[in-house]
Amino acid sequence: MPPLSVWLIRGALCSLLAGSALGAWLLAGEPLAGASHPALRDAHFTLMLFGWLLPFVLGTAYWMLPRHAGGEPRGSRGVTRLAAGAYAAGVAIRLGGSLGTGELWRPVGMALLLAGTAGFIALFWTRIKPFGAGRSAP
Repeated sequence: MPPLSVWLIRGALCSLLAGSALGAWLLAGEPLAGASHPALRDAHFTLMLFGWLLPFVLGTAYWMLPRHAGGEPRGSRGVTRLAAGAYAAGVAIRLGGSLGTGELWRPVGMALLLAGTAGFIALFWTRIKPFGAGRSAP
């Protein structure tokens, strides 16, 4: 498994734990007045969707999709680093915006999330091909 996939999946599992704990607290505290605060629900949403689900899928796809026959096996390392950095920064900024650093930061975080996801899709696009395509005949 490539190191990027390891970090994406480990980070996703940490977000799963944090998001599940926050979700359980929100469910347990529903009768309480402050427990259903919209900011906490948005933080839970951010952790579960952008912190857990998407990085798990992206990390698994980065690992499992067919590699290129020549050159960099999984695509440009620069694009990979840029996409992963933008995605991670987007999650952190969106989560911070949800928890009170300001409404302005949530769209900035979302833009970084979209840019990072687009970078991963660009890396994956050329690796998606029919079975056997690009192999040399024996």
